[in-house]
Amino acid sequence: MEKYHIGQEILKEVKTKFPSVAVFAKELCKSSSATYEIFGKTSLDTDLLLKVSKLLDRDFFREFSEKCLNGEVAVVDKQTAENSISLLLPEDKLHTVSPPQAKDVVEEYLLIPRKKPLVVFYSGARSRNLPRFVCKKGEEIYGEGMVRNIKLEPAELMHFELGVMSLAKMPQKVVVIKCTMARDYNSHVLIAERLAEESGKHVVLLCLDPIHIPTLPNGQVVLKSLALSTFNSWNQRAHIFIADDIEKRFAYLIELFHAIKGKGYMDRIYDGIEDNENWAATLKGLLAEAKLNLSTFEDIVLEESSDKDNRHVEYHQVSTIQPTVNDLNHPEGISHIRTHLRYRMIKETGEILEYEPMSFDQVKVMNNTEEM
Repeated sequence: MEKYHIGQEILKEVKTKFPSVAVFAKELCKSSSATYEIFGKTSLDTDLLLKVSKLLDRDFFREFSEKCLNGEVAVVDKQTAENSISLLLPEDKLHTVSPPQAKDVVEEYLLIPRKKPLVVFYSGARSRNLPRFVCKKGEEIYGEGMVRNIKLEPAELMHFELGVMSLAKMPQKVVVIKCTMARDYNSHVLIAERLAEESGKHVVLLCLDPIHIPTLPNGQVVLKSLALSTFNSWNQRAHIFIADDIEKRFAYLIELFHAIKGKGYMDRIYDGIEDNENWAATLKGLLAEAKLNLSTFEDIVLEESSDKDNRHVEYHQVSTIQPTVNDLNHPEGISHIRTHLRYRMIKETGEILEYEPMSFDQVKVMNNTEEM
């Protein structure tokens, strides 16, 4: 059973009832940094908890007391709280987040004292506003002139490393390093880690990633992404995530590759429900997981009707990815992969009656038939 974390429960309520953390902080008469510290705590003093409960119109006293009596309250040690961005960016895997989520993670990183650098991968022109946002947010928090913005070319890496000690002594609180194209980012992350440790500054490393899915001469399909290799090497020593664009290009390509290799969500869903007596419950669980973890997930209602028992029945179509024309024309031929699933559900109860996994080709044929 998941432990009750009062700070995270407060954060959820703030996200629901306030337009931003800054607005909530103002009402609470605290700074944004002090407010973010609340979200990381597993217990609060009574005066503060009373004020928070009134502002959010939720009785956290009763909740916390009941959870304490039942032994369900989370305990997070100080070292864990300092070293992880647990509220917005769990460190169990490389996360691909939407533009609004990326801004939230950056803001949290800048507000709470950190000992590790933040490494953000993005896709160039589509996310061109991200570097500007990081610098602007840093100055909003620490004041004008408190952000050092550096553009780092691969040829300048050695020279930059020699200047780490001098940079650590400068008055700026935040160092934003925008890296141009590199063969790998191992040296960049190592230098950013040194700078963060020696200076106590917030160090944000912005890295371009030309993610793509090439076909090798032997016919093998591979995923080329510097973000994946960097995360595998540095996830214990840096906060790393992918800042996706509005078009969800990163999430789409990663899921597309997994689908081609037979590891995508739709294949997992199919394998989990095939020959399973409890397939309906398993299907609901896997769909909920896909919706939570996959920004390319879509579930639309195709049709609504009433059955013979006068129950309201919905006909759903789920897609984890939607291959583009260019992807479908690749020589490896991906149009046969499972990308969709259709199911019927009783709206009143949520009971799933039947399902049908489908490839992209099957969906195209069915859609064309329905339009005729």
